[in-house]
Formats: sequence, structure tokens, C-alpha cells
Amino acid sequence: MDVKKQPGSVMGHQVSREDMDLINSLAKTALTPEQVYTFAVRLCDNEVDRDWERFDTSALTALSRLFIGKSGIFDHNWSAEGQTARIYRTELCREKGLTAAGEPCCYLKGYAYMLRSEKNSDLIQEIEGGIKKEVSVGCSMGRSVCSVCGAENGACSHVKGQVYGDKLCFTELREPLDAYEWSFVAVPAQPRA
Repeated sequence: MDVKKQPGSVMGHQVSREDMDLINSLAKTALTPEQVYTFAVRLCDNEVDRDWERFDTSALTALSRLFIGKSGIFDHNWSAEGQTARIYRTELCREKGLTAAGEPCCYLKGYAYMLRSEKNSDLIQEIEGGIKKEVSVGCSMGRSVCSVCGAENGACSHVKGQVYGDKLCFTELREPLDAYEWSFVAVPAQPRA
């Protein structure tokens, strides 16, 4: 199943020597810090989202490896013309509190780079100005499980968003198979955008 999710927020980030080593491992020719603009983005978290779905923590850990080298595009439009940035490293970040599923809150943070160019100058200004900050991820998951009964891939009659006894019904997304891209979007599925 294909999933497009995210809370997303873009945060400023300073390029380091270690960052440049990782960036250059993805580039065809060696780039300098002056040639790149880097930023951090909250790719996805483990909270129940607007679609009544959530990634479990082990899925976020697996996605952290899968998103290395993936392109940043716009509105999940899979076109080479829209490729604008690339993830060069990720980390799983912990937060205070518990999710609706009762797990400690955490999110997948990606560090992206783009070339400083005339073409990208407006986008860099929009990122810096807080205009472009929401993102969503495109990925493929191996399993989707009902939070109430554990049935796979919608094989039960439970309705997402309904409460059964004291259990909220949502779909838990597990076992990522692939990460395709991450996109700048206007309204991401995850409300913490």
C-alpha cells in the first residue's frame, strides 16, 4: 500500500563538515558549503493523523534509513522537473508526552540540501520566511493493522475514528517497504504540521 503522510515543519540548519561529507556522497561532483542550502524537516511522527492512521515507532526507525537520498518535490507530483532538495541524513527525535496510542511521542527528522541557485532563491526565501514549511511523505508499507482488533489491511468492520469501549480505532502503519519522496504540501495529513 502507498502512503502519503506527514506533519511537517521546516527548521533552519547550519551546514557542518560532516554534513558536507554526507551531501557529497550523494552529489556527482564535490560541493562546497557556499553552494548548498541546508534545512531540517519533520518528515513524520507516530501520532494518529487526520486520516486516522499512524506510523508505529519501529516503522519510523525503518523509514529513517529508507529516506536517505530521497528527493523533495511538490504536492506528491512525481516529476523530475519538481525535484528541488534531497535528504542526506535523518534522526529519530523523542518528545514529551504520549500519543493517542499510548506510545511515547517521537518523530523522524530529515536533513535536506538544495543548491543555492537563481532557480531556488525564491524557494529558499519562502522556507526562511516560514511560507513553505509543511511536508508530507510518500512511502510503501508492508502492513496496516486495526488498532482495535489487530486485523490486517481493513479486514474487519471497525470504523476509523470511532471509539470501541475505550479503544480509538485507527490504522497502524507497519513494516515500511520503500520511501519514495517527501513533498512540500499546503495541508499535510498529520495535524502537527
